[in-house]
Amino acid sequence: MATRQPVLDTIVAPATPIGRSALAIVRIDGPLSVAILSRLASVSVEPRAATLGRLHHHGQLLDQCIITRYAAPHSFTGNDLVELTLHGSPALVEGVIRASVELGARLAEPGEFTERAVLNGKLDLVQAESIADVINARTALQANLSLANLEGSLSRKATAIRESLLHVISRLEAALDFSEEGYEFIQRADARTIVERAIQDAESLLDTYRRGRATREGLSAVILGRPNAGKSTLLNRLVGTDRAIVTPIPGTTRDIVRETIEIGGLPVTLADTAGLRESSDMVESIGVERARRAAEASDVVLYLIDAAAGIADEDRRELERWPEAWIVYSKIDLAPARPGSIGISVVGERGIDDLLARLDALVRERFVAPEGSLVNERQRQAVAECADALRAAVASIAAGHDEQIILVDLYRAATALGLLTGAITRDEIFDEIFSKFCIGK
Repeated sequence: MATRQPVLDTIVAPATPIGRSALAIVRIDGPLSVAILSRLASVSVEPRAATLGRLHHHGQLLDQCIITRYAAPHSFTGNDLVELTLHGSPALVEGVIRASVELGARLAEPGEFTERAVLNGKLDLVQAESIADVINARTALQANLSLANLEGSLSRKATAIRESLLHVISRLEAALDFSEEGYEFIQRADARTIVERAIQDAESLLDTYRRGRATREGLSAVILGRPNAGKSTLLNRLVGTDRAIVTPIPGTTRDIVRETIEIGGLPVTLADTAGLRESSDMVESIGVERARRAAEASDVVLYLIDAAAGIADEDRRELERWPEAWIVYSKIDLAPARPGSIGISVVGERGIDDLLARLDALVRERFVAPEGSLVNERQRQAVAECADALRAAVASIAAGHDEQIILVDLYRAATALGLLTGAITRDEIFDEIFSKFCIGK
């Protein structure tokens, strides 16, 4: 359970985006929700039964809608909750919300319904974050990872580590409580084995972060090359529209042009950049510098070389900056690519499918995350803090330090995992002690 207690006021807010639509949902949550419904609705509504009814306020019809009532604790938030499915007019939504506020509700803060679900033990913090990730998912693969974490995939991994720590902590605490009697409830070697296994599990979780972040946020791919290497033409072909201006004049592209497509199940933002060359034109030089900075921050770099012009010294110097860049020979309808290299011709529709297939494989092999991955910096920091504390605990065990010293780091590790899920560790430790030990004292 979280330390922060849920507030006892009643909130109201639309649960669907503002704007015209076929339907719109308004949620009312809290102790006055049923009373507000009884003042608005013309029908009696049983819990968990969708009911057609009319809403009135001050003698005026607000809407005819479907009413669903959830009695605490059997609701998303754990409180009494009412959902009104209205016709999708913003004016009707505004009218119902205004009436609810006049009858005792207040406008909800962003994320407050989910926060109440966390405070009432319906969700943990990882699951709450996953709700936002599901909503923001742009591809099915992103949605699948977020849904897995919403179902508790990541939380179960963190809980398993924490429970192993509680096992050790509770026994070390018990030994302290009965130090005068000389009881020992866990051997140092056994404690070290458990903690070392927890370190391995925490480090395995940390290893998922790079992929998890990439899957949640998507990737960036920058197209580099000298002027007229075909960068803008390739971008337009990949996105399926004339997004970038294409001319035979070198230096046409000055600023970065970005567009997002799906590759390997993830959203990949492609960036067309200024041609790389030394220029006396200040604006073009700024564009070149921006191109290089974009490449430094990208996940994938495609370096285009005009097959007809061949690789030049300028290309070699640039490629020294990007040792992991993919070299792609363009315009292979005019000259062949080097043997074994990637070659494309947008005009001749050659090599594009092969390039996309290679990119698809790269994304899936290097960036797609497994279920139960860490997906944001808060989660990474919590698990990293846990791993650091556990390594310190192992060092204390190896050095033969007293239980109090070992417990400091074990508590720190357990607290870090508690921050990950929103749990309170110390109360759980007390429960562990008194529920599993028959001390008789």
